Amino acid sequence: MKQFLTVLKFELNNYFKNKSFVLTTIVLMVLAAGIIALPGLLMGRDDSSSVSGGAESGAAAEETDGTVALFDKNGNISDPAAFGEAMGMNIEWVICTDSAQVEDAVNEGNAEAGFIVEDLLHYTYVVENRSMSDTLQSAFSQAAAMSWRAQTLTEEGLDPAEIESLYQVQPQYETQILGKDSAGSYAYTYMLIMILYFLLIFYGQMIATSVTSEKSNRAIEILVTSVDSNSLIFGKVLAGAIAGLIQCVLILGSAVGTYQIFRESWGGLLDNVFDIPVPVWAAFGVFGMMGYLLYAFCFGMLGALVSKTEDISKASMPVLMIYIISFFIAIMGLNDSNSLLVRAASFIPFTSSNGMLIRISMGSVEMWEIIVSGALLAVFCVGAGILAAKIFRFGTLMYGNPIKFTTALKKIREK
Repeated sequence: MKQFLTVLKFELNNYFKNKSFVLTTIVLMVLAAGIIALPGLLMGRDDSSSVSGGAESGAAAEETDGTVALFDKNGNISDPAAFGEAMGMNIEWVICTDSAQVEDAVNEGNAEAGFIVEDLLHYTYVVENRSMSDTLQSAFSQAAAMSWRAQTLTEEGLDPAEIESLYQVQPQYETQILGKDSAGSYAYTYMLIMILYFLLIFYGQMIATSVTSEKSNRAIEILVTSVDSNSLIFGKVLAGAIAGLIQCVLILGSAVGTYQIFRESWGGLLDNVFDIPVPVWAAFGVFGMMGYLLYAFCFGMLGALVSKTEDISKASMPVLMIYIISFFIAIMGLNDSNSLLVRAASFIPFTSSNGMLIRISMGSVEMWEIIVSGALLAVFCVGAGILAAKIFRFGTLMYGNPIKFTTALKKIREK
């Protein structure tokens, strides 16, 4: 135990004294806080300016949404200004006498776009380059349809305002959710899945590199003579897991803390991201961390099978692919947390860290399912640690080409 604690302390010091690790943590904390704080400051400034006085509001109201050319052949649009209000825009109209003037106005840049109107239900939209964000035509169509309905109703002796008021009536309802609100829990579940993904991707490789680098520089030959190999592998893996967890807590904590400060400026917009229930935190702490350790031991195990750091990527690819499959199952499961695929994945140790987290957060799950899944994951996690220790002991002094995993298992069984 003393040797394990010594290795753990030494490896943690290596992480925390590493300038790139510390700098990355600080930069990501500042970035996370800035992403939350900057929009909060801007939205707060917008709120204050909206109530600052009538002069500023009047000036804002006078701003136009663009200049549009209009040729109305049959005079269907009697009041272009009122028509622009119906579009929900403050448009400066350029009235033309024929179609050619509309095209010339657009070509010469005197108008952003133009309309050649046959009647309210038939028109031509003229624009030089149409962007993906162009909403002018859809707004014109809605206003034209509204005007046509109003004219038709008036001709029939009906009041358009009364008819429009009937369309504005909406049913009043209450929502009673007996289970989980998947829509409300989607955002923070997705965030937790992404946190696990980045932890595994970044720190899995770092753990494997830490194990391999000592073989590469022959330092392992000195270490194994004075320190038990079990203490070495467990110390290295747990140190990487703890360092990753601490970095994650600091970054996430800076984002959550900043949001609490600017919560009123956001108007509670991100509550569904940061307001995470206690059961979900508990599921993330148990299943997420055990799944993290399971893959961390696998990365450490594969790191012991190679002698050169440049071989780590190739050696760790099988484990990486397994987790990527688990990740994609989780992403698909966010849309249907009670699907057969997610239920099956919640019992498979290599996918249950994501699968069971999704079911607890967004779906329905029985307590016995949580217990069985957690027990299976714990058994595999311990088994991966024991197997990693044996392979590490076998591979410490094996140099040369990367050792195949099946070959290492065969040698261990022979012993």
